[in-house]
Amino acid sequence: MADYIGATPQNPLLGLLYGGYDYLRSPQRTQQMQGLASLLESTGIPKTIERMSYGEPLTNIGRANVPLLKPETAEAMMTVAPMAGPAARGAGRLVGSQINRAMLGEGGLLAPITPQPMYVYRPSTPLKIDPTVGTRYEREFIGGLAEKTPLKIEDYQGASTMLMPWDSSSRNYKITSISDELLPSPIITHGGQDYARDLAHIEQGVAGASGLEIAKRIRDRDAIARIENITAGGTGEILHLPVTMGTGAENFSVMPVEGLLQIADMAKLDRKLIKEFDDSVRNYTPPQSTVKTPFKKFKGIMSDEGRVQIYSGEGVNSTAGELRKAIMNRAFLKENQQRFGFNAEDLQNAIIDPSLLGVPKGYVGNTAILTTPEGMQLRPSMNRTYNTDFTGQYQGTLGQSVPAEVLFPRLFPQLTKEFANKKSDIRNMALGALEKRKEGVSELIDQQVIDNYYKYVADQKAKGLLD
Repeated sequence: MADYIGATPQNPLLGLLYGGYDYLRSPQRTQQMQGLASLLESTGIPKTIERMSYGEPLTNIGRANVPLLKPETAEAMMTVAPMAGPAARGAGRLVGSQINRAMLGEGGLLAPITPQPMYVYRPSTPLKIDPTVGTRYEREFIGGLAEKTPLKIEDYQGASTMLMPWDSSSRNYKITSISDELLPSPIITHGGQDYARDLAHIEQGVAGASGLEIAKRIRDRDAIARIENITAGGTGEILHLPVTMGTGAENFSVMPVEGLLQIADMAKLDRKLIKEFDDSVRNYTPPQSTVKTPFKKFKGIMSDEGRVQIYSGEGVNSTAGELRKAIMNRAFLKENQQRFGFNAEDLQNAIIDPSLLGVPKGYVGNTAILTTPEGMQLRPSMNRTYNTDFTGQYQGTLGQSVPAEVLFPRLFPQLTKEFANKKSDIRNMALGALEKRKEGVSELIDQQVIDNYYKYVADQKAKGLLD
């Protein structure tokens, strides 16, 4: 039995439209959508539509000592009059069908903003781009980061540069809505290149975090680079340059999947669709995986066991981070975006550092971290994604992101020559070598490096690509 019984609109179309206004002003909508509802209410249009949908009169004809038009009708007429045509304006009235066309027809006031009642996915293709996709999120910076410090590469002459792969997620942002839906629990971002800029981490000498085995590899690369630097007559200092990774690298962290799980809870999909999604994760084999279907024992996104696996990786033939990437890979398929009711671009952009939004793979300069001759240390981490912190000192920013090869004018040409006969992307292979090899991947900062950097900056400014 229904919990509520109400009058049935005589005009279902107008009744649906008024329902759209009710959708906008619901406390569950974002502040922007509720604000839009308030703006619409001030025009008198929603009340006029409600009356039209139930066949109520729009005028006070037949009543004495009152204005001819009801106040909301007059307001609605003033709003839509520019769209209604000279004849109607000259007559001083708009009949129901004219108001309907003025508001719902092509170019009408409400045509572009009437919400979908069931979900908030918006179709967008390369041939028909929806400009709002990728912008529909709310977040606020909650503080706790040091001001970005401008640095000059020439001040580090005698140190050596190294690449350190780093995702482009943000830190200390509170995300409250995705794709125009308020999240039940805001997400606090906790990763990214600003990890080193966190005030507490600066005090503790913490530069970044990773899994234990990767953190050990980072420490070993740092130690070998220091030996190479001193042998070449350097200062023994290593300037680590976080380098942007490919699109979706942030999906290894827990932030995107936590947003997805809240979206999934709100979508209330039936069991069949949930099973189809879970099976798509179980049957998925990542491109670089040496194991076929490593997630076949995944318990599912709506089960308690599956949600534990998302954080622990227990029972899957891979890591928790790779499971999270697989879940997001499947969730970002268009049909699943439609089912869950969100756009992948909204979720991605909500999490990405504003300074790195749109920056391609293989760029450096947004952040620089220094390790001294005393060496890098590892410590247990409180990070929600990674279990091990590594030490270093935040130095600042070059002020813009530049291709990594600009600061490796000797090593990069050597590596591209080494990979010249390979079929894969040569630049990506050179970047991979600089990011992962233990030896011979640090570059002494000398006058050639300094001159190469400033030549690139001057060229970009001459082209109008840098301020």
